[in-house]
Amino acid sequence: MTPVRLRLSRLTTFGLILGQALGCNFWSGSALAQTANGAARPALPTPVSASSLMGLEQPPQIAPPPSKPALPIVSTPSNLSPNKANNGNGQLSDLIQLYQEAAFSDPVLNAARFNYQASKELYWQGFSLLMPQANATPTGTRYYQHGVGSTTVSNNAGNSRVFDQKSYTVTLTQPVFNIAALELFKQGDLNTKLADMRFFSAQQDLILRVSQAYFDALTSQDNVALYQNKKSLIKQQLEAAQAKFDAGLATIVDVNTAQAALDLANSQEIAAQADLIVKRGALEQLVGRPVGALKPLVKDAKIEGVLRDPRSKSKDGKGNPIAESVNPVLPPGQTLDDWIHQAETANFNVLAGQLSLNLAESTYRGAQALNYPTVNLVGTAGYNASNGTPNNYSPSNTNVYNNTLALQMTIPLVSGGYASSVIRQNAALVDVAKANYDNFRRTAAQNTRAAFTGFYGGLASVKAYEAAERSTSSALESSKLGFQVGTLINVDVLIALDALINTRSLLQQARYNTILNAIRLKAHAAALTDEDLVAINALLR
Repeated sequence: MTPVRLRLSRLTTFGLILGQALGCNFWSGSALAQTANGAARPALPTPVSASSLMGLEQPPQIAPPPSKPALPIVSTPSNLSPNKANNGNGQLSDLIQLYQEAAFSDPVLNAARFNYQASKELYWQGFSLLMPQANATPTGTRYYQHGVGSTTVSNNAGNSRVFDQKSYTVTLTQPVFNIAALELFKQGDLNTKLADMRFFSAQQDLILRVSQAYFDALTSQDNVALYQNKKSLIKQQLEAAQAKFDAGLATIVDVNTAQAALDLANSQEIAAQADLIVKRGALEQLVGRPVGALKPLVKDAKIEGVLRDPRSKSKDGKGNPIAESVNPVLPPGQTLDDWIHQAETANFNVLAGQLSLNLAESTYRGAQALNYPTVNLVGTAGYNASNGTPNNYSPSNTNVYNNTLALQMTIPLVSGGYASSVIRQNAALVDVAKANYDNFRRTAAQNTRAAFTGFYGGLASVKAYEAAERSTSSALESSKLGFQVGTLINVDVLIALDALINTRSLLQQARYNTILNAIRLKAHAAALTDEDLVAINALLR
């Protein structure tokens, strides 16, 4: 089926052909490629489909991918008390659930959605400049004349008369040769495509913001649990120290040291609770409602699979895809250079920068057109009716039809330097767009480099912290045993306990940061979709 835009554009064929005959060679095949579906775009990742989590309108210039089944929201019984549950059903909130809600309530994405809707009209505004323009001018005049002195205007009583004149004119103008109008049409199409890129960027940005806020809140939630566990262990150690002191096997220093550690753990828990409120508030800002407890990450989650293809055929018991094979398409091999190349060519900000450069160049050509002549085909049709004329005192009735057809050329001569100033201004703006485009490419490359090293470095850090957790846990048990037999004092046990709690906190943060770096890496390469959230959500319990 022929697109609507292209069907309508055929209405201007006469004007375009005549423009070519007059030397308007700028309307070439490359310019036509800027229309709705004729553009030779760089290969983009599969956009979010209408049946996906977003549920947003598909931009008109992007073909929707094959539909996917609706994503399930898995119900998990809460192990928390009712006052800590996220909703009335006693369920913990997961990443998918919060993302679904944010997709429709986040004010930033809503603003981007409305801006996208508004920007779509820029194409039609530019297209209208190439279409015929018609204006109608109806007029009606009533004359009252009265003779003064010896002047006779009428034989009527009082030497006065009244008569009417009526007319209408319809003017039809078809641009034939107008470079400025053609460039404005191109700019409208480029602005529409620019809105596409910004809308896609806003979608991916929402995934990033929801994921960041979720794991930030999960970090605080884990810290609260860690400090509560720390308090429990310190209380046990305080009781052991008190028992040994009562038996005369330990000094009061051991008791006081344990009590001080317990007081410090209380303050740490209070600070963690306050931080949790703030971090949940960030999620509430996105979803527009209070957020309770979150599903934690599985302890032995295989986080290295978050950069793998989530559309693999293997699924878990709940029907969620299991990442097994390295993504063979974007990018090939998963080397740093491949990721950087993908980011420099497909990143939505980079593509928007390229479109902005094209837009600036078109604006510059439009400014140059201020010095070019314009040719319009002008046709008029008019009608005049009168039963009298001023200063002609003999009544006369006239009915006249006037029809004209003309080829009108306008040649700019002198503008007082305005045209030259506008040309120089837009030449400088082209240089600005080039610099911004170069900055977008460099920024995308650097962000990709940071996310890539952060992900693979994070995997190594996770393994190191897992080994450290085992070591600190063993050290704690040895310290407890040493305290019981009297070879170590209580402070040694508390130091070992503090080292274990800190190691577990760092381990969890390393896991979350690794996952977030994987999300950022795919976002910089324009390869991030809601399916990646499905794969990550499968790692939550």
